[in-house]
Amino acid sequence: MLLQIRSAELRYGDVTIFKDVDLDVNDGDCIGLVGANGAGKSSLLNCITGELSLFAGSVVVRNGLTIGYLRQNCDFDSQNTLFDEMMTVFARQTDLLEQIRLVSVDMSRTLPDADEYRVLADKYHRLTVEADAAEAYDCEIKVRTVLNGMGMTELSSRIVSTLSGGEKTKAALCKLLLQRPELMILDEPTNHLDYKTLDWLESFLSDKRSSLIVVSHDRYFLDKLCTSVWEMQGKRVAVYSGNYTKYKQLKAERLKTRLAAYEKQQREIAKLTDYIARNKVRASTADMAKSREKMLERMQPIEAPQRDELPPRFEFTYSSEPSEFPLTIRDLTLSYGDNVLLDKVELQIRRGRKVALLGLNGVGKSTLIRRLAAADPRDLGKIVFGKNVRVGYYDQENLNLNGNLRVLDQLWFDNTRMSQTQVRSLLARVNLGADDVYKSVSELSGGERAKLGLAMIMAKDCNLLLLDEPTNHLDLPSREALEEALKAYSGTLLFVSHDRYFVNSVSDCVAELGEGKLTVYEGNYDAFLNRKKEAEAARIKPSKPAQTTTYRNAKQRAEEVNRARRLKELESRITQLEQTVEELNGQMILPEVTADYARLSEVMKSLDETNRLLDETMSEWEKLCSE
Repeated sequence: MLLQIRSAELRYGDVTIFKDVDLDVNDGDCIGLVGANGAGKSSLLNCITGELSLFAGSVVVRNGLTIGYLRQNCDFDSQNTLFDEMMTVFARQTDLLEQIRLVSVDMSRTLPDADEYRVLADKYHRLTVEADAAEAYDCEIKVRTVLNGMGMTELSSRIVSTLSGGEKTKAALCKLLLQRPELMILDEPTNHLDYKTLDWLESFLSDKRSSLIVVSHDRYFLDKLCTSVWEMQGKRVAVYSGNYTKYKQLKAERLKTRLAAYEKQQREIAKLTDYIARNKVRASTADMAKSREKMLERMQPIEAPQRDELPPRFEFTYSSEPSEFPLTIRDLTLSYGDNVLLDKVELQIRRGRKVALLGLNGVGKSTLIRRLAAADPRDLGKIVFGKNVRVGYYDQENLNLNGNLRVLDQLWFDNTRMSQTQVRSLLARVNLGADDVYKSVSELSGGERAKLGLAMIMAKDCNLLLLDEPTNHLDLPSREALEEALKAYSGTLLFVSHDRYFVNSVSDCVAELGEGKLTVYEGNYDAFLNRKKEAEAARIKPSKPAQTTTYRNAKQRAEEVNRARRLKELESRITQLEQTVEELNGQMILPEVTADYARLSEVMKSLDETNRLLDETMSEWEKLCSE
C-alpha cells in the first residue's frame, strides 16, 4: 500500500469540491483520473501531494514514499543545458565515477607493494561495486535514451530557460522519467506529443517500476496503461477496475443497475404512500396504515443516480453524392522555406473512405490540409476535386471565426438562408445555449469555439470533410459524440488528429506523412501500428497495399538500404563493446589484478578506450535512429 485516502472532504469557503472520498493506491497501480473540467481533479492531486489541506478526512502516505508530480504547462526553469539538467538526476552516480577516477589516479602514483596501495585498492573495489549497483556507467545512455524517445535529442545543447512552454513541460517529464519516483502523478502528460513519442512513452511506463496516477484526455493512453479509473463526478469519486474502455462499460452497467433500484424504490414509496393516505383515517385499517408508515420511515432512501450532462449532438449530412473519387492529389510538392514537406506525392481517396493523416510534429499535415481546403490556383491539375464535391473544412486554429461577432451572428452570416430559430436550434444541439448565443466569439472558451466551428460545417451540405485536429479543446464526452457522428457520416473524410483513440475508432485508412512522401495503410490505427512494428522487427519496408503510393528515387532507396545495414552493424558493435566493458570491470576487482600495478593500469587503459568507442558508436546509432 502506497497511500490511503479516507473520508476526505475539501472545501473552498462554503463550496464543497469533494466529500466522502475513500481511495487506495497500491504498488504497480496505474490509475486514470477522469472527470469534467472543474470537477476537482487538480485539487485532489494537490491534496495527495500535501499542497492542499483537507477540510476533513486524511491522506496517509507510506513512510519514505517518493512522489513525482508533473503539472500541466509546468514552469520548468534552469540555466543548465537540457542534457546537463537531465544528468543532475544522477548526481550520486556521477560523484561515484569521479571518486573512482581520483582513486585510480592515486593508485597510479603509488607503489604496488605499499600499504597505501592496498588501502586504495580496497577503496577502488568498494566504489566500483557501489557504482555497478547504482548503474553509474549507464547514466548518460539513460539520458540519451529518454531524450531520444521524447523527441528532444536536437535540444540537448539548448539552455532549459530558452525552451518554449511546451518544450519545458516535455523536459520536466523527461526528468521525472529518469528520476523514476515510486509514485508518479502526471497531469495531461500526452499534450502535444506525436504518435511515435506517445507509443514510446507508453512502452517506457508499462514496466510498472513506478505506480501512476494520470489525468489525461488521451483515451488510447488510458486504455494501454490503466489498471483502474477514478471518476470525479458530483463531488464524489467512483472507482472502476480496468482500463478506459472497461470503465465506460462498467459505468453504463452501474448506472443501469442504480437507476433500476431507484425507480423500484420510488414505485414502492408511491405504493406505500397511497396505501397510508387511503387507510389511515379508517378505524379498521388504521393499524395497517401505521405499520406502513413505520416501514416507510425505516426505508433507506436510494439517491437518484446522477446522469452525465448530455453531450453535443453532432450530425453531418449531405444531399448529393459526389463522383467516385472526391479528391485526387497528383505530383504535389509542398515546401516551407527551404524545408520540403511533400515531394511529388500522389493520393486518391475513394468515395466514403475515412482517411487519417498521421505524421510527426512539423512534417506538414496541417499545411497539406490547408492547401487542399484553399484550392490554390497554383495547384491546378495537382489537386483535383471530383464532380459534385462540396468541401467542409475545420481549422484547428478557428481562424475562420470573427472574434468581434456574436456567436449567433457568426453562424447566421455564414448561412443566410437559415432562420434565426434554425440557427439557435443548431447552436443548442452543440451545447451553445441561450446564455452563449449573444456572447462575442472572442469570449468563448477553446471547447466552445471548437463546437461553433463544427456547427458551421453541420449547417452546410458537405460530402467531403477536411478536419484539422477537430478534437482539440473538446472534453471526453464531446470527443465521443464527434466520433459517433463521423462514424455515422456516409461521406468522405480526411482528417488530422493526435487523438489515437479517435483515429482508431473513426478511420478505415491511415496516410502517413514523413520524409517528403506519403504512404497509405489499410485499416485503423491499430492495424497501422502493427504494420509499422512488423516492418521494424523485420528491418524491411512494409509491403504496399493496393492504394499505397510511395515516391523515392534510386539514390534515396540506396541510402535507406545503407542506413539499415549500418544500424545493424552498430547494434552488433554496441553489444560487443558493452560485453567488453562488463568483462574489464570484472577484471578490475580481481585481487590478482588490484595487486599488480602494471596489469591494473593496462586494464584501466583498455576500459577507458572501450568506453570511448562505446560512446562514439552510441552517438552514431542515435543519430541514424533520429534521421
